[in-house]
Amino acid sequence: MTSMHCYGQEYTYEEKTIAGIFTAEGKTKDEIFSSINKWISLNYNSAQDAVQFNDKESGNIIVKGINKAIYKNVTEEYITVKINHTLEINVKNNRYRLIYTSTDVMDLKPVAGDNLEQQYDLIFNMIDFTGLKQDKVDNYDNYVEELWKNELVGKRKRAKLKEQTRPAFEKMNEELIQSIKLTMLSAQKTVKSIKKDDW
Repeated sequence: MTSMHCYGQEYTYEEKTIAGIFTAEGKTKDEIFSSINKWISLNYNSAQDAVQFNDKESGNIIVKGINKAIYKNVTEEYITVKINHTLEINVKNNRYRLIYTSTDVMDLKPVAGDNLEQQYDLIFNMIDFTGLKQDKVDNYDNYVEELWKNELVGKRKRAKLKEQTRPAFEKMNEELIQSIKLTMLSAQKTVKSIKKDDW
């Protein structure tokens, strides 16, 4: 597990999870909880369907949603990857925590062939917020090597494509991390913007 502290937020990273801890000085648990619920309603397509758990007394909310990132794959095509996730939110006086966990991949263009379930699993295994592991890259390369052979892709071109595997998926992970942080910062903006007034 790795962590980073920046601009009043503290992020920790695990393989499929990013947690962000945010301060909200001078705000009560109830104020933060209300702000977060407002943010969910504004940012999730169907807040009723998205919210899996919402307990004001404990200060805990669990939401299901989708994040996406755009990156270039090994054949230089721009690919949009959509990731199902859960977002657990824990609220206390003056602070709250957002825990984003990737659960699976959806709506990907197949590399080749028609075994989408296996390809989705391989892509999902390439998501690693602590850094891409070589054994995962090797598993992916071994799988697509056979697909490319069946598609009559030459040996030299296959080798060149394999050289692009790590950079392509590192970029995918970078894009996902940025997308997740933007989601968290959006929640923070809503919490900060709630003002006490008579309106």
